[in-house]
Amino acid sequence: MKFHLKSDNQNLSANLVKPENLRAKNLPAGRQVPALLFIHGWGSSQEGNILRAEKLSELGFICVTIDLRGHGESDGKLEEFSRKDHLEDVLAAYDYIANLPEVDREQIGVIGASYGGYLASILAGERKIKWLVLRVPALYFDKNFDTSTLQLIENEVEAFKTSNLKPEDSLPLKSVQNFSGEILLIESEDDAIIPHSVIENYLEYINKDQLTYKIMKNTPHDLRTEDQQREYIGILKSFLVSLRAKRRNLG
Repeated sequence: MKFHLKSDNQNLSANLVKPENLRAKNLPAGRQVPALLFIHGWGSSQEGNILRAEKLSELGFICVTIDLRGHGESDGKLEEFSRKDHLEDVLAAYDYIANLPEVDREQIGVIGASYGGYLASILAGERKIKWLVLRVPALYFDKNFDTSTLQLIENEVEAFKTSNLKPEDSLPLKSVQNFSGEILLIESEDDAIIPHSVIENYLEYINKDQLTYKIMKNTPHDLRTEDQQREYIGILKSFLVSLRAKRRNLG
């Protein structure tokens, strides 16, 4: 279901995907289900996430995809917005999900790719997140947080690729260091945008007991083929199914 969210009085294009039992309106009264928020990468859109949301809804998740401001069908121009603005977008999307009556607020996960992974990491420090999925997550210094992201990428991206950041320098690292839930970190072996050094920087501060780490072989930054898309969806499904099994085992 396509709809719009408000973020700083501007419209975000979004999609809500419900499990079949909810669409049929036959969920037992009072029962709530887990939910997932998908955050796309820089210069991309929610389009690629809609199929993923549909596939994961088959596992019983309510899923929401969004276009960040300046992306896809959302308001604004790309050059107008900063990381601060886009963090406001994902906060608005999370709050929308958390207030859906069918959603269990204790069971909300976030799936972010590249720039979306960067934002997802920060979101996990701002809201209650149960699971965090980071595919090829970007990483930046906190300085100039309200500067146009386009300007930041054009002028300083190489410095971020080679810098060994610390939690005191970067909100995502501080967030994952303090995160108490499960994290799935996915690297692309042939990534020319997010080098292994960035992934290592994340790995340094994630508790290994909470970590599932996957490398997609022979895969670039963007998922370009149907096989790569299927592999990614398969990794997501396996991770979420394993968490469900772990919850059952813990009673």
